[in-house]
Amino acid sequence: MLSIIIFLLSLSILVLIHELGHFLMAKKFGIKVLEFGFGIPPRAWGKKIGETIVSLNWLPLGGFVHLLGEDEVDKKVLEDKRSFASQTVSKRIIVVAAGVLMNLFLAWILYTILLAAQNFKYEMKLPFPYQFAGVVQTNEEVVLIGDVAKDSPAFLAGIKKGDRVIALDNEEIKNPGDLIAKTKQKAGREIILTLSNEAKSSQRKISVTPRKTPPPNQGALGVAIDSYIFTVLEYRDLWQKILAGPIQGFNVMSVSFDTIGRLASVSLAQRNPGPVSESFGGPVAIGYFFNIILNEPDLKLKLLRYLDITAGISLSLAFFNVLPIPALDGGRLFFLLIEAVTRKKVNAEIEKKIHAVGMVVLLALFALVTFKDINTFILPEVGKLIH
Repeated sequence: MLSIIIFLLSLSILVLIHELGHFLMAKKFGIKVLEFGFGIPPRAWGKKIGETIVSLNWLPLGGFVHLLGEDEVDKKVLEDKRSFASQTVSKRIIVVAAGVLMNLFLAWILYTILLAAQNFKYEMKLPFPYQFAGVVQTNEEVVLIGDVAKDSPAFLAGIKKGDRVIALDNEEIKNPGDLIAKTKQKAGREIILTLSNEAKSSQRKISVTPRKTPPPNQGALGVAIDSYIFTVLEYRDLWQKILAGPIQGFNVMSVSFDTIGRLASVSLAQRNPGPVSESFGGPVAIGYFFNIILNEPDLKLKLLRYLDITAGISLSLAFFNVLPIPALDGGRLFFLLIEAVTRKKVNAEIEKKIHAVGMVVLLALFALVTFKDINTFILPEVGKLIH
């Protein structure tokens, strides 16, 4: 329960920061703010403070700032000097972009705090090699036992799922192919495997004899092998430390795009949307990972991971909102840029209808992603509790 409260509170703060950007810029330019809403309507509670209604809405995700003359077709309102629509296109662009910029700046600040707390070092696990920008980078491929077949040589020797393979007969294992080749080469002869936990904080040596003729669908040892790239990013120079937040934000987004691109290629090759759809998650998925982080027993590690995921969410909000999708800030910016180039406003009624359709589509996608996340994260946990 505490995890849910902290998650909703954190998300609310990120939304508040975003909407505060719109609100402050609107006030700066003298635009009337009709409502500052938390959550998605219908309204649960509202109170007028000055000229603005501050509201709480029933769906506690997201938020909005409703400006006079925004999505309005009434000519009198559109021509009001305090209307959003009556402002110059440059002012309207600034007001719309302010929310995205606030989330971006917040992500940079949180990443800077996170990195400073770790002596400007950042560790991450990657499924593939990737070269980051603006940092000193070191990579190490970690080879793990993914699974152990029952009654196999590995099983009988006490090798367990999750063991990290360090060496074979005192020769370093650099990647899965290296382990497979050396095991086959010494099939039928006893070998010594040096194993450890994932963090390499404790090691042990195990004697095992690989089979010359393993059963179908098994290897010489009877194990499945997993691996990942353990990457350490270091911000050593003064300029790197000063720009650590923006550099980290850029690197997080760039590796995310690369991952999505690789998964999209797999989906296209397999003609299956599964791989790429699994890379996207909504509030349920985020809440699930929040719960994992908040159950971390080490307080310092818990706080660092909390900063990391919160910065990532803020960065994602900035990116998602700037996409040229109707009903989002990016969709509104798209129409404003058309106006700036053509020097002619898009018909207000047409734009309003396009944003309305965009909102329906977004809510439908939100429902689909939520349904997928419940099936992926919540129902398996419920099943464990029942059994």
